[in-house]
Amino acid sequence: MKDVDGQNPSAPSDRISPWRLNAIFFFFCAGFVYVAVGLSYRQLVQNEDLTVKSDNQGQRVVILPPSRGKIFDRNGYVLVDNRVRWSIKADLLALQPEFRKEYLALLMKEKDRFPDRRPDYDQLQQTARLNVLNAWLTKIWFVIDSTNQKAAKGTAKVKSTPDLHPEERMVHPDALRKHLSERRALLFPLILDLAFPNSGHAVTSEEGNRSVARFIEQFPVQGPITLEADMVRSYPNGKLASHVLGYVRDTDILKGQLDDELVEKFANLQKIGNVGKKGADGIEATYNEVLSGYSGWELWTKTSSGYNKDRLDAKPPKQGADVALSLDTKIQKSAEEALAKIVDSQGKPLPAAAVMLDVNTGEILALASQPSFDPNEMADRVTQAYFDQVNAEGGWLNRSTQGLYAPGSTFKLITATAGMRANKIDWDDILDCGPSYMVGGRAFPEHDPVGYGQVDLEKMLAVSCNVWNYQVGLRTGPENLAKEARRFGLDAPLLQKPAEHNNHSTTELPNPATRMVVPDRAYKQRVAGEPWTDGDTANTSIGQGYLLTTPLHMACLIASVARGETRTTPSIIHDPGRDGRHAGAEPIGLNAQQLNALREGMLRCVEEGTAKSVRIPGLPYAAKTGTSEYFKKGEKAHLAWIIGYAPADNPVVAFCVLVEGQLDTSTWGGKTAGPVARDMILAWQTAADEKDK
Repeated sequence: MKDVDGQNPSAPSDRISPWRLNAIFFFFCAGFVYVAVGLSYRQLVQNEDLTVKSDNQGQRVVILPPSRGKIFDRNGYVLVDNRVRWSIKADLLALQPEFRKEYLALLMKEKDRFPDRRPDYDQLQQTARLNVLNAWLTKIWFVIDSTNQKAAKGTAKVKSTPDLHPEERMVHPDALRKHLSERRALLFPLILDLAFPNSGHAVTSEEGNRSVARFIEQFPVQGPITLEADMVRSYPNGKLASHVLGYVRDTDILKGQLDDELVEKFANLQKIGNVGKKGADGIEATYNEVLSGYSGWELWTKTSSGYNKDRLDAKPPKQGADVALSLDTKIQKSAEEALAKIVDSQGKPLPAAAVMLDVNTGEILALASQPSFDPNEMADRVTQAYFDQVNAEGGWLNRSTQGLYAPGSTFKLITATAGMRANKIDWDDILDCGPSYMVGGRAFPEHDPVGYGQVDLEKMLAVSCNVWNYQVGLRTGPENLAKEARRFGLDAPLLQKPAEHNNHSTTELPNPATRMVVPDRAYKQRVAGEPWTDGDTANTSIGQGYLLTTPLHMACLIASVARGETRTTPSIIHDPGRDGRHAGAEPIGLNAQQLNALREGMLRCVEEGTAKSVRIPGLPYAAKTGTSEYFKKGEKAHLAWIIGYAPADNPVVAFCVLVEGQLDTSTWGGKTAGPVARDMILAWQTAADEKDK
């Protein structure tokens, strides 16, 4: 029987040739061997690498910022501390079921309202999250807000939370969106700080603790809303020494805060960090590496949607080291309180600076600048309103180290020293000093309309005679005046760190002035394109003209004179082993009679001269006052100066006070700056007496 094609269907097919079967068998075996070898290679050779890659994709490291070290004064008094910050946060992973439920409800409503329009799914998800979080926030506020609860029986209501604007009690959409984008794995902060600092509605620590207690009572520990504690910066004395201490600001974790273990062990893992803090000004900035410490970490598995799932391992952060400053809190406080009493016609404190040094070591006992700021306002996040307020007042400038001013009559110490060293005048020479002195056809005035008659060195310093200095300055010449000022370091940068300090900053405080001016002929030719005149020399001799220096420089000058040397190296860091040697210091270069006359003149300045109003009975001290001119808004105003040391017969401390007079104020060295110096000396004496007991 044959089919339609004429073939017999029952006949056997052609036999497959052996070489074809062998080829098929060969390819099958080769494939099997390839798969087996590949699997073996991956299991035996690549196993570790593949495991690492798998872990890298499924794990992440959460970096924990450390607490910063404390800052103390020379006596161990805490100037900067850390406080516990209680915050309420949401676990977004644990809230996913609630988000999903709310999202589906919103989606159904959207489709019912607009059946022909495609929903904006991303916006609905965002709205769902906000609705859920705001609902939780409403519950939280109800629990912790004392306005909804009565105090103990028989007492009035206690207000423990501020009256915030309704918008401040809700989650900000941008904040949530940024968190999901950058820090999805971390808990989302609903209330950042239960003490509400910087809000304009801050509460006391006791009231904040009541809010914490109410939350713990009402919310389960394992719930999606948790109470978290961390450490934030605290400045217990408010504005005290704010320009020295500085403040901190938010930052991502710094490389210098990660120990070698974290860098090597988790080199290929994703790292996400809580916001840390870094120094932004003052000691907080210049000693940031010392204060910062080392970060801790937590190793987590992560979900496909980017949330943390299970914690596998952890290491706590290590707190930063402490820093001891040379400041004496009591002297610092007396300086700032005294400065605050110097006000303009509207009762607003005048811009001013005050410095006190240890004569022998150069350690700074007080360094004040007015106006100032409260670093607590920056401990969390500074508001734009507060920043603008401080900026408008000029409060960011550290006038003690950054302000540049004409030193006025305090410079007469340099003029006298230069004249005696150049043999142009001696300690007992007497000059006739009338109401003015003619220089280049111009009458340079005395500050007393009658003049002072016969004047020697001691009397000049006591009454601050201008005419004596005009004559001596012209005899000495501008080059010798400039040379002497440079010998005392008036043009040298201060607060330089020792070379062995391993820190990013080269100075003990940020940005101390570097553009001091000690003028000479070459300087005027360079900046003004004009030749030097005798009038320039006369102005320089009384601390006016082109001269510019800082209050800290003038404090170092008078400390050097007190020791009979030319240089003082100031430091804001306390070192009990400091040996009192000062870089670049050399003998002052005056004989005993000349140096004694210089010191006696400053003693007479206090006992009978321009600083007589601030003498201290029973505690003789030496001083030189000064009043110089500067231009404010195109009109002349005055700077009030006083420098000196105490006690007069055995100098221990040196000081400098500067006050910036305004157009509507009358400022004079002894009358305006003198009371601040007196109060600092009294505070030092009180502290010294307490130590002797």
